[in-house]
Amino acid sequence: MSRVVKVNITESSVTLKTLLAQQKTASGFEKVQALYLLKTGQVETVQHLASLVGRDRTTVQRWLRLYRQGGLNTMLEVHKSPGRPQIIPEVAIERLKEELKDPEGSSSYGEVKTWLEADLGIKANYDVVHNLVHSKLKAKLKVPRPRSQSQDPSAIETFKKNLPRLLEIMISLAAKRLDKFDNIRFWCEEETRLGLKTIEKRLLTLRGVKPKGTVQWSVKAYYLYGVVEPRTGDSFFYEFSHLDTECFQEFLKLFAHQYPVDLHIIQVDNGSFHTTEKLIVHKNIILLFQPSPQPRT
Repeated sequence: MSRVVKVNITESSVTLKTLLAQQKTASGFEKVQALYLLKTGQVETVQHLASLVGRDRTTVQRWLRLYRQGGLNTMLEVHKSPGRPQIIPEVAIERLKEELKDPEGSSSYGEVKTWLEADLGIKANYDVVHNLVHSKLKAKLKVPRPRSQSQDPSAIETFKKNLPRLLEIMISLAAKRLDKFDNIRFWCEEETRLGLKTIEKRLLTLRGVKPKGTVQWSVKAYYLYGVVEPRTGDSFFYEFSHLDTECFQEFLKLFAHQYPVDLHIIQVDNGSFHTTEKLIVHKNIILLFQPSPQPRT
């Protein structure tokens, strides 16, 4: 015959009833319910309590022992299993993060698997590597931005480093013009081609059946010229039919008329239509050329 339960429950019945409604797990609800039944005198023995909450007598005794040792928090504490040790340790994951920060990246998950084994001596199957890189590190295979192999990275870094000084020099050279303008503004300019090109998506067919998709082969397109001011986010865009000196000349004219009271320094690339001697630059515009995409010979 079970003995009467002897446990000093410090929480009031009202508090326990409130806690019952706040429990998010079945286990937590059962534990608080057990205390509530004891507090309100609805049960006296462990056996009776176990039958009401639908648990084994030894399980209920373990709950009450935890409550006596540390109170309600100790009783409700959830102990998670540590699980199996990681195949790829945290140290290796940190090394992998550094590798994936490189813009040149890795070409495949298989390449990452090979790198782990060759550089860190960690053998992991493809699924483990894919789950780590794709799900945990949130790294995905992406289409890279094209970059010329002959581009000089040092020239780009030098340009970034010296840009403030370059702007100071250009402003000093334009000193005679400054009295005519209210402000000096810095812009970045670029063009892009927009046209009719079908977006090809994957199609589902039976094995051995090669999918076919309708493609719009029209070459009709137009060019969007634009400048953006990094400091303020202001922008100016205009559509043109071609990418040439005549259209760029017209774009500068429209831009100069749009902002006539300021002196504008516009950073452009070394496209031939930017550098040609035929180009007439308006008095309130100064062109700043960024490094060439490849070293000039």
